[in-house]
Amino acid sequence: MIVFITAVLVMAALQSCCKMALLRRIWEFVLAAALLPLPFLFESRIAGTSMQTLNGDLSGAAVLENWCALVVIQELFTLTVGFSLLEERAEKGALKPARYWKYLVFLPSILLPAGVLYLQMFLFNALPGLEFRTLTWLLAAGMTLTAVVIPEGIRLLRRDPEARLLTVLHAEYFLVLPAVFLPVAANARLMPGDDAGFPADSLTVLAALTGFVILSGIGCKIFDNYRRKRKRCQRSLKF
Repeated sequence: MIVFITAVLVMAALQSCCKMALLRRIWEFVLAAALLPLPFLFESRIAGTSMQTLNGDLSGAAVLENWCALVVIQELFTLTVGFSLLEERAEKGALKPARYWKYLVFLPSILLPAGVLYLQMFLFNALPGLEFRTLTWLLAAGMTLTAVVIPEGIRLLRRDPEARLLTVLHAEYFLVLPAVFLPVAANARLMPGDDAGFPADSLTVLAALTGFVILSGIGCKIFDNYRRKRKRCQRSLKF
């Protein structure tokens, strides 16, 4: 279970950095600087707990259900607003100033502070030779640098704003699906008996997740083809 939780926290951190590539650089730097004090705020809590206790708290079914529900809501809202932004850019070429509030959905994931806390606790236990304050400074500087390097790398690889936005929206599914799956895994129990077979409710969940992925992929492909054809038509009409 800890492996799955760690994977979700890592994906949430990467997705948060990808979202920052969609904002103006001034806000990207502001958000990166806002990460700097987080490790210092968690020092007192880390000093009063252990890795085993933290793993037990994160593995609780109730905790996973609450946090994963918030994550799914946030990311689905990001998908909805993101595709709306793509449609507006395809129709008008740019956003009106009044619509820039939509970019608020591309703020970092709510799991990012939990990921920082978990990473700091892990480093504290894995590197006992370093002083606690030194480790905190290194982590704070490393996070701030990472929060700038990854978005700038995405800007370099995807210079077109629409391509960056589409890349981030496609990556959303890699965070939404594990967030949906984790509470199911936390409440899973082995069925008694050798002939019990695979539980019917588990088959329903897997079928629903598979259908969601397939339909989402088809929807993204249809929208992308429609957007490209619309651009070709607009260009041909101009000539």
